[in-house]
Amino acid sequence: MNTNYGFVEKLIARSLTRFPLAKSIAKDIYARVVYFKNKRAYRYKTENELKVISLPEEETFFGYYDKSPTSEGGFLLCHASKLRTSGLPSSDKKIDVCLFSSEGDLLLRVPTSAYNWQQGSRTHWLNDDLFIFNDFDMERRTYISRVYSQRLLKEVKIFPFPVQDSYGTEYFISLNYRRLDTLRPDYGYRNLPKMTNSELRENLDKDGLWKVKFSSGEVELVYSLSDILKVDYIEIFEKAIHKVNHVMISPGGDKFVFLHRYFINNRRYDRLMLADAVKGAIKVLVSYEMVSHYSWVGKDKLLVYMRGPHGVDSYYWLDVYTGNIIQIKDALLSRYGDGHPHAAEDFFVTDTYPDKARMQHLILSNIKTEKSIHLGEFFHGFEYKGESRCDLHPRLAHDRRKVFFDSVQDGKRKLCFVELTL
Repeated sequence: MNTNYGFVEKLIARSLTRFPLAKSIAKDIYARVVYFKNKRAYRYKTENELKVISLPEEETFFGYYDKSPTSEGGFLLCHASKLRTSGLPSSDKKIDVCLFSSEGDLLLRVPTSAYNWQQGSRTHWLNDDLFIFNDFDMERRTYISRVYSQRLLKEVKIFPFPVQDSYGTEYFISLNYRRLDTLRPDYGYRNLPKMTNSELRENLDKDGLWKVKFSSGEVELVYSLSDILKVDYIEIFEKAIHKVNHVMISPGGDKFVFLHRYFINNRRYDRLMLADAVKGAIKVLVSYEMVSHYSWVGKDKLLVYMRGPHGVDSYYWLDVYTGNIIQIKDALLSRYGDGHPHAAEDFFVTDTYPDKARMQHLILSNIKTEKSIHLGEFFHGFEYKGESRCDLHPRLAHDRRKVFFDSVQDGKRKLCFVELTL
């Protein structure tokens, strides 16, 4: 039985985009109705054995799909929460950043109060020894980032700006998590009050993307929101609310991409943008209203799920230099639609949103042959919704032998993995 949402259902959902509240309510009601007709007798099914990173009486997860939880040496990072993750995050209750050895022993756990369920605290490796994550400085009332050493098992550096993405120990890009909390709390932190409407519209020349040099700590606002709006400017920008998100630095470190999202009467518009890591050139790569998720594939190509130039929502290859766009017409990918792709060498993994049976699917695709295989499906209960949803967010391990993902197939959020036989 095909439990995927069909063309007409997707078209209706797309037409409701300008009415987000109505769309959310309609989707929830419809999903519950069709589930009872399509539900499975199992909670998950995989081609290979499912393994779980577990701690007693806690939920575990890693975060976003663009980072691997493992280092070259096989050490593993994850978050652990005593707080039920089916509810909203709380600035009054902390979660822990956990470090495990390659043998699975818990070596270190450090609390943080700056987190969400989609990206955690942006915990990730800087190199084979150092890792970074975000926290909140109660005295200064500001978001910060902390750097720890797995070799020394202690903190070695603090920055007065939170990390969004990093290029090893050369630099990282920071953004305004308070603005994110106001406009998209899924990815923001709750330690500060939400911005007012006037705050969102004023001083755009003082908000945007900051570059922080790792060695010196020097900070520069490399691209303000004002700078970003000047690129392919249109008059409607003056009436819109703006934010930036999802920074991903290129493998070469000389440039990065990010989303410029703006809102007009609650309707969202997306622009995928490319910027030099040194303040300089910035340009719009695509602007066909919707850009969802993407991943670098080498130094000059992106894998993007977006609306293409002919209005088709699909995965595309995008050359950041020439602007050339090629639709990927893999049958398996086309059947399931939007997902979170993580590319490494000749492969990428991606996932799906829950189908009619509330199953999320895990897919492995060969970049050279553009052929995909199904790795498994995992149940996603209705209690995890909105900000507390649990996307699989698959990531290839550093050695490319495992796929890690977050899942709630057993009723609690857990960091899971399956081993690959490539």
